[in-house]
Amino acid sequence: MDKNTNEQKYILSRLAEIFHIGVFCLREERLVSYEENPEYNPVYNNESFRFRLMQSANAQEEPVVVRDDFHMFYICVKREDAYYMMGPLSTRVMSRTERHQFYHFYGIDEKWEKGLHYHTLMEILQTAGLFAKLITGQEYTDQQLLDANYYVMDRAEEKQEQVWFDIKSEDEDVYRHTYQEERQILDAVKEGNVEEAVRLSKEMDVNIGRLGKSEKEHWRNLSIVSVTLCARAAIEGSVMPAIAYRLSGFYINKITACQDVTQILIYRNHAIEELTKRVQEQKERSHTSNYTEQCKDYIYKNYREKIYLKNIADILGISSSYLSRLFKRETGTSLQDFINDVRVERAANLLIYSEETLSGIAEYVNFPSQSYFGKIFKQKMQMTPKQYREQHKPSEFYI
Repeated sequence: MDKNTNEQKYILSRLAEIFHIGVFCLREERLVSYEENPEYNPVYNNESFRFRLMQSANAQEEPVVVRDDFHMFYICVKREDAYYMMGPLSTRVMSRTERHQFYHFYGIDEKWEKGLHYHTLMEILQTAGLFAKLITGQEYTDQQLLDANYYVMDRAEEKQEQVWFDIKSEDEDVYRHTYQEERQILDAVKEGNVEEAVRLSKEMDVNIGRLGKSEKEHWRNLSIVSVTLCARAAIEGSVMPAIAYRLSGFYINKITACQDVTQILIYRNHAIEELTKRVQEQKERSHTSNYTEQCKDYIYKNYREKIYLKNIADILGISSSYLSRLFKRETGTSLQDFINDVRVERAANLLIYSEETLSGIAEYVNFPSQSYFGKIFKQKMQMTPKQYREQHKPSEFYI
């Protein structure tokens, strides 16, 4: 967008109003504010802090998230010769003393001190993505934003383990989402509506009752419950139980082991998206016969073992030749290719989320050799297993 247009000014001003934060543009040492009274804001008042934001933005292509010593977050997006800045975004409720110390540090007069709205770390990450989209037109996934700002977000969570219940008593009336809102998400999963399921899940994060004494415990518990319920909804949407439980179990294990709140929510979103996609795929191929679906279910359950066409046919009570022709006609692929697809899919997950060697992964998913595994994997994924691991492995495994 052209920053000089009235449309951009309107959007950025509305953004500042909706998020209750400052939004600024710095071009050729001229600072433009898109909020009415920016005098309370460190970005507006402190030149050295603006310089720090600019330096951080120069260091990476993605929008940068910066955290100051008071646990306040700021976003900076560079576009040509201009820097767009947003903040402060607070991840906790500050006491009056803490708030005064924060403003005093940045040289802000006491008359401008005000309370700041609370935001979750995931909201901050998504706000950074929205801000970048408005300014540059570039889209970033939650994972890309987390990878680019992982150190800042990870360190932030170390200080966010405060007990929430010292702010408000448990008896206080706290807004909790309704059953109807929860049902909307489950219905979206059941119907195979991927975009709607993920959108509703993120939307409900903003207003939800506490499920733990700390930030990390809350989001971990919430995510496990969400994945479990969505797995049941996927089964109601005709996904085979073995597939739904395998997927939900995989993501619940990752969520349970993860120490990073933002990554927990990304795993949660991936789980909901994957389960809903399986429903969508099932609906698209709903014309397939019960024989074909039973055959697939057998492969999903036994992909780590040697699988023989005759054994499956005997279980189903039909001939091998008939099963082979039926499977090919209804799926468009041969039985062996489908088995390889399933094994490659499992191997891809292990490459991303485990430290197992390539030979160990090949053996685990029952490829006869590492070389054959590499050949089939490259045919399916257009890259070698090693390249796939290097490209997709989450940054948390490199810390």
